[in-house]
Amino acid sequence: MNNNIIKLFQTFVHRTDPDRVFDAEQALQPFGDNIVPTLSEAIGDPEPELRILALKILEHIDKNTEPALPAMIEALEDDHRIVRICALAPVASFGAKATDAVPILEKWIDCDDQFCHVSAIGHILMIAPSKTDELLPVLLKSLESDDFGIRCQTAWLLGQLGELGKEAMPELKRLLDDDDSSVRSVAQFSVSFLKV
Repeated sequence: MNNNIIKLFQTFVHRTDPDRVFDAEQALQPFGDNIVPTLSEAIGDPEPELRILALKILEHIDKNTEPALPAMIEALEDDHRIVRICALAPVASFGAKATDAVPILEKWIDCDDQFCHVSAIGHILMIAPSKTDELLPVLLKSLESDDFGIRCQTAWLLGQLGELGKEAMPELKRLLDDDDSSVRSVAQFSVSFLKV
């Protein structure tokens, strides 16, 4: 790893403010294309906070992050739950190029963690739309959860599915009358996003 990049990167690891990812990304920009290989290596660091920050930057940075894809897919099997969750979005953003992640995410579907269950289904659909007939009904079932967080996550995921999500428009519109204001807000965002 490039020691200068890592030293700079580590100054942001323990910050708790919401701007830390953006600030770290901006501070790392002068290093150019050396950032991605270093962030890829950081995903294997023993410190979970460093792995999490590396994944968040890879999710948002305006660089070709494809060389880091194998490390990001490997992070889906990390021992730390938050590291695994942080790997979802950057991996799924590659669509079909991330098919190696599908067998890993399929294991998540059977877990007891409802958030991981729902997230796995939604992100598999982003990577492998061919699984729509099998998985979309399962994802839609999560809209009936008693947990408002699960309903929010499901509504958000449906909004991220583009054309596939449009199939769920009636269910999303029903959520506009949900008892929980957070669910209504996320459903409104997804409905608006899918209409664009």
